[in-house]
Amino acid sequence: MKKMKLLIVDDEPALCKVLSDRLSVLYDITPDVCHNGLEALEKIKTNDYDVVVLDIEMPAMDGMETLKKIKETKPTTQVVMFTGHSTEDRRTLAKTLGAFNYVDKIDGMYKLAPMIEGAFHLRKALEDTYTDVALNEYSR
Repeated sequence: MKKMKLLIVDDEPALCKVLSDRLSVLYDITPDVCHNGLEALEKIKTNDYDVVVLDIEMPAMDGMETLKKIKETKPTTQVVMFTGHSTEDRRTLAKTLGAFNYVDKIDGMYKLAPMIEGAFHLRKALEDTYTDVALNEYSR
């Protein structure tokens, strides 16, 4: 199975380091990291990420606007919102904009890691479905 390509986007460098270290051990990968939405969009243009872990409150461009632009650019990329500023309205908006799921930072890795894994499996399923559709169209 292909290794997951993961991007972590959070304006807290120490948190990014902890997440990156733990996720690299869990999944035997080296996640890419950036610290704001604008950086994330630049990385997404040139990389085919399976999953993005995205904070909401960041300078320059917040996570909701970043999520919207990610889904416009790469609709099959799965986004897990990871925030310390959770509200029910934000959770609803994130899902409406196409987030795979939404995890409070208070829950930490306990909930984040399974969400990332689920998002990766959905990304692979979507990729396989699109490939099958393209092959069926081509073989007509």
